[in-house]
Amino acid sequence: MVLFDANVLVHAHVAKSPYHTVARRIRDEAAVGHLEACLSPQVLCEFFAVCTDPRFVQPALSSAQVRAELKTYWSASEFKRILPKETTLLRMFQLLEAHPVKQQAIFDVFLAATMLDNDVRTIYTENVKDFAVYKELRAINPFGTLTLQ
Repeated sequence: MVLFDANVLVHAHVAKSPYHTVARRIRDEAAVGHLEACLSPQVLCEFFAVCTDPRFVQPALSSAQVRAELKTYWSASEFKRILPKETTLLRMFQLLEAHPVKQQAIFDVFLAATMLDNDVRTIYTENVKDFAVYKELRAINPFGTLTLQ
């Protein structure tokens, strides 16, 4: 089971992305059941935030466009849905004690805690370094070693 990070979904939807073809292929493999994948509400919220922000996506998508995509992802039976549990905040606190972070990095900590509470140990993400501190998790960059500037 692999969790798709928001950047994988963004690249799959942004035709101008240099990773569009790879991201779309991976997403489509999961959509037809050839890859066991999952999504979380947090990932979908991050996808919404990026795709509707003209600083990141040109042209930015409308809220209605992204809302339709969110509904499609969440209702797709091929994607498992993982949710934070009652214990997820406690797990996040434990992770913060072991790996203190600041600012926006808290969202990666919460995502890691959600993954661990749902027995998901692999994430496809462009931001491998953000998850490298969690030895229980395996972060894979499906786009290779190149990153966007």
